[in-house]
Parts: sequence; C-alpha cells; structure tokens
Amino acid sequence: MSNSIDLHKFIELYQDFLHPNPNINSQAFLILRKEFEVKFMNKLLANLKEEDVFIRRKSILALGQFGEKTLKSIVSLYMNNSNKTVKVSCLKTMIKVVVNFNLEELSQEEMLVVDLALKDDSPEMILTVISLLRQLGTTGRNILMKSCRDKDLLRSKASISALLEIKDQTVDDLFDELLNDNSIDPMIKEDILREKII
Repeated sequence: MSNSIDLHKFIELYQDFLHPNPNINSQAFLILRKEFEVKFMNKLLANLKEEDVFIRRKSILALGQFGEKTLKSIVSLYMNNSNKTVKVSCLKTMIKVVVNFNLEELSQEEMLVVDLALKDDSPEMILTVISLLRQLGTTGRNILMKSCRDKDLLRSKASISALLEIKDQTVDDLFDELLNDNSIDPMIKEDILREKII
C-alpha cells in the first residue's frame, strides 16, 4: 500500500516540478531530491531524449544541481547512446554541473566524453563541447589551443571565439603565432584581428 502512496506522491510532485510557476517547481524539486533522489534522477536522465524542449531543458537544469552523482550517470548515458539529442543534452548537463560546482577538472572518464564529443562533426555537438571546455580553466584552455588549429572550420572558429574570452598571455602568444602561420585559414585570422582591433 505504501508503495502506491509513494508513487502517487512522486507523480504529484513531478507534475509540480514541471509547473511554470518557479515557486511551485522549486519547492517540488527540493522534496523530490530529498525523498525520491534515485527515482527522480532516473526520470530526469530519461527526459534527456524528450522531444519536448521545455521538459529537456528543465531536466538539464535540475540534473545540474546534483553534482558529481550526475556526472557518473551522464558518462554512462553518453557512452551507451547514439541519439544526438541525448548526447548534446549530456554535454549541456555537464556544463551546468561544472558551472554550479565551480569545477576546473573532470575525471578521466568525463574527459573521454569531452574527447569523443570534440571529434564529432555535428555543429551542435561542436558548439556545446567548446562551451564546456570554455568553463574548464587551464585544462579547457589547453585543449582549445589545440583545437583552434583544427581543419574543421566551425571547430577552429568556435575554439578561437572561446579563447578570445580568456585574458591570458599564453593565448595572446598563440594568436600572434596563428597570425604569422600561412597554413591558417584567413577567416580564422580575421576573427583574431577583429578582436585585437576592438
């Protein structure tokens, strides 16, 4: 009997979690997290393949509040999925966790996800993983410094854009080097020069 009461309570709270009123949904989130943590997390992870963008976004934001626990599940979900929406949602969730918990380093398994995403040719994947790297301090900066020389123009341009936000002598030296490198695409050089003029 208590199981059916629990299920009923979970369903009611979950409906409140999806409510547009921020007071109602944040209150529901806190109770769901406290009383139904595993069940709630599993539901949120399942939502990453949802067609409904509203549900997907809410789930990404909520998962971002769980910290390291989220990342373990996200790595597994990413690795065992071929659905592009799920993969991008996994990366967006990683960004939320990194930002919410001020992480500058990821585990070896988590960095494997980053590495695989960086090799993907899908524009959304490229832009999302570059955004993730932008949040990862020195580790992210070093990877971006390599990927800005990539033959894929979107990957290299996105990496340059991310690096332009980093005020760092190492990055400035790299830009000078790229401007003097004849093998670098002129469009990349334009991006750097535009920023230098500003």
